[in-house]
Amino acid sequence: MRILMVQTYHYYRGGDSTCMFNLTSLLEQEGHEVVPFAMQHPQNLESPYSEHFSSEIDFPKMLEEFSVGTALSVVSKSIYNREAKARISRLIDEVKPDIAHFHNIHGHLTTSIMGPLRRKKIPIVWTLHDYRLVCPNTTFLRGGEICEKCLPRKYHHVLLGKCKKGSRAASLVAMMTTVFDRVSRVPARTSRFITPSAFLKGKLVEGRIDPAKISVIPNFVDVQSFNTGREEDYFLYFGRISHEKGIDLLIEAVSEMKVGRLKVVGEGPSSEELKKLVKQTGAPVEFLGFRSGDELRSLLEGAMFVVVPSTWYENLPFSVMEALAAGKPVIATDIGGIPEMVEDEGNGLLFPLGDVAALKGCLARLIEDGELRRAMSVACRKKAELLYNRDWHYDQIMKVYTELTGK
Repeated sequence: MRILMVQTYHYYRGGDSTCMFNLTSLLEQEGHEVVPFAMQHPQNLESPYSEHFSSEIDFPKMLEEFSVGTALSVVSKSIYNREAKARISRLIDEVKPDIAHFHNIHGHLTTSIMGPLRRKKIPIVWTLHDYRLVCPNTTFLRGGEICEKCLPRKYHHVLLGKCKKGSRAASLVAMMTTVFDRVSRVPARTSRFITPSAFLKGKLVEGRIDPAKISVIPNFVDVQSFNTGREEDYFLYFGRISHEKGIDLLIEAVSEMKVGRLKVVGEGPSSEELKKLVKQTGAPVEFLGFRSGDELRSLLEGAMFVVVPSTWYENLPFSVMEALAAGKPVIATDIGGIPEMVEDEGNGLLFPLGDVAALKGCLARLIEDGELRRAMSVACRKKAELLYNRDWHYDQIMKVYTELTGK
């Protein structure tokens, strides 16, 4: 089968890109042909199809020399990209794909690219990695707090709350994009949505998207590439360093404990602020910066357990999947799609949103109880092998492709 794989960035940039590249590799290993379509970017990986990619749009650079014309161009291109539409149309004519599989397209490629595919009767599968179709701010956050005021279809609240970057202008564009998607019947023109978690599906249904068009298929990791059984005297947070990840709560909890050592892996906008917090509190926390590949895997395999203290609706975090594959119990917030992955008292411990005392109690239990950690480790690996392995993921994806194409 020939699959047109569509993602704004053709390089590793967050979980959505990782998911896209993992799926591309899996499909190619199984004998399928995958044709990418993306936006041109200096960091893109090489592709024989890169000449077909839509031109790079650097919105911050465009706005450096602000004018009314520039502002209108930014708004227009972020909602409906005519060039991307024309380029994907030519690519479709050349490669004649059996099916198109979207990932993250909003803001740059835009839903303008759906038109040529629909006219050629090419089915569109869309794996959603955020809540953009029902939350203009994509995250269900308003001023750093959970907010569902835009459900269902009350998108003006994003403007009233300046939810997007704290900016009324950015919030207006976000609202216009979501309204445009609904007016142009984007959900109806999508053949099938794939959500990695049942939680995300539930939010789409609350936003009045037909549940019959949504398949829940978790992402996957290479489970066998992770070794289990090694354990050193630290626990681990790894991922983006930003406010919604709740790392400040974790530092607060650790600072009040007399045992345990936390290693933080990753980078992000909150890095410096959190380092200052560690200095102020004297918490036993070590910031290791960005790590990847074998280095990150080794840090994960050596941890006692992993902590995911998020304060937003996580979908299906790769960090949790990888922790389970490595046999590491997970302490996490009882929020979003996390409870589908972490079974309280089974392969980890859950605590209520923002409850530092409860988080502290969870940390103490796993630090002090080696027998509990070992039992949970076995459960972690079993869950990863059952739900997050490549073969099961491939079978589920192919069921969708076959149903829509008849091939």
